[in-house]
Amino acid sequence: MKNLTEEQKELILESFRKDPNIINITKIVFDDETLDGRSKEGRAVTKFLAENGLKAKTTKREKQKDIKLTPDQLNLVDSMRRDGLNTSEITDIIFNKTMPRLSAEWRAVNEVLHQDREEAKEEAPVNYVAPNALSRLIKKINDSTGYGLEEIKMSRTHHTCCDKLRINLSNSRFVAIVNNYSNFRDKELFEQEFIRLTWDKPDLTADELNLYMNVAKEIINLELITGHLQKLNDMFESADDQDEMTVRLAEIIKAKSSEYHQCETRIENLTKKLQGDRGARLANRQKETSSFLSIVQLFQEEEERKNMVHIAEMQKQIIKKEAEKLEGMAAWKARVLGIGIDDVL
Repeated sequence: MKNLTEEQKELILESFRKDPNIINITKIVFDDETLDGRSKEGRAVTKFLAENGLKAKTTKREKQKDIKLTPDQLNLVDSMRRDGLNTSEITDIIFNKTMPRLSAEWRAVNEVLHQDREEAKEEAPVNYVAPNALSRLIKKINDSTGYGLEEIKMSRTHHTCCDKLRINLSNSRFVAIVNNYSNFRDKELFEQEFIRLTWDKPDLTADELNLYMNVAKEIINLELITGHLQKLNDMFESADDQDEMTVRLAEIIKAKSSEYHQCETRIENLTKKLQGDRGARLANRQKETSSFLSIVQLFQEEEERKNMVHIAEMQKQIIKKEAEKLEGMAAWKARVLGIGIDDVL
């Protein structure tokens, strides 16, 4: 508490007789227009007056009138709420000027938003159920990628991809993310983007799957921000003659544009990391496979040489046996020498 001088005490009493308003007395006594009754100087003046049996008057703020939003304003609130704008942004746009937080206008908008959130919580959520049948998986792949898979013409690799996708769509984090989206279109888009990015990559690790989920989430954010920017730009064009409104809209558009570019950068960085990590792993695997195939090829060549040698040895043995057999044939020798039975007789 500030100590008052005797001179200040006399000035307080003199000022009180002319005007008992505590704010005016404080400003006069301390010669400072920024002071009011809540400052330490104002509290010192109030205490001194109370000690002398005097009660100063305070300036009462007029009670703000309740604001009732019109049906058109309520529709705007609902539209901008779905676009992701917060209470302050919606209030400024609806009332065409920057409104202080906790003002009557701000409270009216916030009450509507809070009521909408409570009603949304009361609605029974529709939980995501991962597809299990092969036909449903094929349809989701075709809808997401336009690939054109046919069950009767699927290769073994395609069957492996579908089996892995079935497991991935049942992943607890994937299901939790889908269920967090209240908008059906957002749920569907997240699932489609995840399928498009991962269905033909059955070798993904758990960490890579999480990163692909993050990419799909950022794509949803990018679409939402794009919608926000479009509506804000439309509103900006409609507010040409309202200087304060255009300034506020320009600030919001600038912030949204920055958010858009940040989201694009995150998607690009995640994609590069995923392509680099998986590419390096596949290259190492190919190298290992190539080395193994080389060993197999060398082994096969060695076996071939052994077989050829074995065949040659067998042929030699056969020729030798035939020669020995011929060597022991007396009639054959006599015929070769030209000696017949008649010559002997």
